[in-house]
Amino acid sequence: MALDDRENLFVTAYIKHGEAYPAALEAGYKPNTAKYAYEWLLETLPNSTAKRHLNYKPEVHSAIQEELEKIKSLQIADADEVLKYLTSVLRGETQSEIVVVEGCGMGESVARTMQKAPDEKERLKAAELLGKRYGLYVDNSKIKAEIGIPVFVGEDEFDSEE
Repeated sequence: MALDDRENLFVTAYIKHGEAYPAALEAGYKPNTAKYAYEWLLETLPNSTAKRHLNYKPEVHSAIQEELEKIKSLQIADADEVLKYLTSVLRGETQSEIVVVEGCGMGESVARTMQKAPDEKERLKAAELLGKRYGLYVDNSKIKAEIGIPVFVGEDEFDSEE
């Protein structure tokens, strides 16, 4: 079931405020309705003896969860993004900003920023991390050894010879 305009405004405002009451007010609900807007998001009320004023709205709850997941996925780099970045560093396609100090004569110097491509050390580190990810550095030498526990036959005989 699709959300109406006011419910969409509520979802957007809830993401912004993190609370149901101000979100409901911002979406245009009356204060008496906004006071119980949190009930739209709860399948069961925390206090089971409390009387429900507003019905649970699973579609509103789902829309809020989907929006929060979208925001979360935009903030956190996934494995594919990390691999793409390491590959671009390895290939020298990225630029980083560094500060350089230049002498301008008479004992004076000026600091300025400039763009720099990854140096050999940075590219090597990216290659190493990518190699580890793809299992290129697995030690293929395997040593087989059978270690047994020594058993002394006739051990009781040595004890009785005393």
